[in-house]
Formats: sequence, C-alpha cells, structure tokens
Amino acid sequence: MRPQNWPLALVLLLGRGVALFPLGAMPYLARPLAGALWLWPRLRRTTRSNIDRCLPDVADTERARLARASTRHLATSLLVALKTWFSYRKGAPAFRARFDGMEHFEAARDTGRGIILLNCHYNSTELNGAFTDQLPRGDRRFTGLYRAPSHAAADEVLQWARTAFTDRVLPAKDIRSIARGLKAGDVTWFATDLEFGGRGFVWAEFFGIPAATSNSLARIAGMSNAIVLPVRLRQNRLEIFPPLDGFPSGDAEADAATMNRAIEGLIVDDPAPYWWAFDRFRKRPPA
Repeated sequence: MRPQNWPLALVLLLGRGVALFPLGAMPYLARPLAGALWLWPRLRRTTRSNIDRCLPDVADTERARLARASTRHLATSLLVALKTWFSYRKGAPAFRARFDGMEHFEAARDTGRGIILLNCHYNSTELNGAFTDQLPRGDRRFTGLYRAPSHAAADEVLQWARTAFTDRVLPAKDIRSIARGLKAGDVTWFATDLEFGGRGFVWAEFFGIPAATSNSLARIAGMSNAIVLPVRLRQNRLEIFPPLDGFPSGDAEADAATMNRAIEGLIVDDPAPYWWAFDRFRKRPPA
C-alpha cells in the first residue's frame, strides 16, 4: 500500500470497528473525537466565528454553548457516517426510518416529475441519505451527489460508501447527467450549503451575510423541471418540507437567495447540529 493511502486505510479500519456498535452508542464514542476536534485552533475559531456572525441575536453564553455542541454533533456525524457505510442495509431494524411531512413527498411523486431533495450539512449526511433511500419512490432511481476528491482512492471509497444507500452516485458538477436523470424521474439528494469555489456562483445572503453560493440547484431544476423539497434529519427522523414555490425563477441571484433562505429554515430553530466548522465566508465579494 502506498504511504499516501495510509490515512484512508486507518479511517476504513476505524469504520469497521465503529460498525460493531449500535447507532445509539455513537454520541458516546464520539466524545474523545469531539474533544480532539475542539483542540484544533482553526476549527474552533471558524466554528465560533460562524455562529457569532450568523446568530448575533443569541446571547454570548448560548453561542459559546452552541459552538461546543456543534463540535460534538460533528464528531458524532463522522462516526455515524462510518457506521452507515459499513452497516446499512435497507430494511435493517437499526436503520428503520421515520418520516414527517410525507404528504409533500407523495404529492411531488404523484406529479411524475423528478424530485430534488435539498438538504444541508446538518447532523449526519450519510444517515440522511440512508433514510432517504427508504422513501416510497416506486421504481424511481435514487441518485446521490458528491464532491469528487482529487485523491483517486478516496474517490473510489466515497462512491463505494454512498452506493450502499443510493442507486448511483454522480459528481455534483456533472449537471447534464443529473438533469437527464431528473427528467427520467430520479429522486436526487442534493446539499449545496458550503462555500462554492468554482466559477458558477453568485453572491447571495446566508444569515444576512453575502456568501459565494452555487447556482447549480436552480440550473438543474430549470433544465429538468424538477420539484425541490427541503429535507432535514433531526432526532432520527427525516423531515420533509413543502416545495420551493416559484423555483427557479430565472433570476440566478434571486434563486440563490431563495435556496439559502430554505437552508436557513432547516437550521435556525435548532442550530447546534449544523456543521458550523466549515468556513462558509472565506471568499468575500469585491469592495
């Protein structure tokens, strides 16, 4: 094995160990990892900064509590991801999904149009995907998206891991293939709340702060006539919300703002499980 693959091999070895424990044990197993993450100066600084900027009306003591709680949720989410990769099987009692707002999914499904499930990095994205796999979608294909890493072995692992709960996995930048699938009726799992570093972005406010925001959701929805349903994994339930109204509008900046407001709505009433450790505001608009 090449030395550059050793860290990945250690992660997979850890995953096999984590898979031996029940899902309910993950918050307890994650405590040492959360402590280690909190000692990382950059992560601690970014988490605090994002919470302070996005939630200025929250009391100082509560923001400090949220920063620590968010780090614990992040650590738990990482272990839940490994547990899901190695243990998830559709129908397994440990992963039996519970749903709120199923009527919104059923109404979208009954139109015959493709469905985009808009989520964000809130709690475990992998468990979110595993629960989504259990939606009553009939013969519709479930497509997962991911940011393809430059490391070839890591790319292979991500594709292997996510095909445990999807029918196929596509790079998020492969817009044409995603749109073609949606035209054919796909249910597609989409998270686009992180800072976008490519060329296809616009400036849109996220919690009142201009943020480089991908316009790919609006482009894909426009190309495919898909319905966009926000979803959130919260307390072991997948919550499904009403579709984005009048989306896309054809105005890239307005559509990005609509998407960001929808993501804010998934976060604001319980912000601790959101992954505040990601530097959402590194890129700044020109003066």
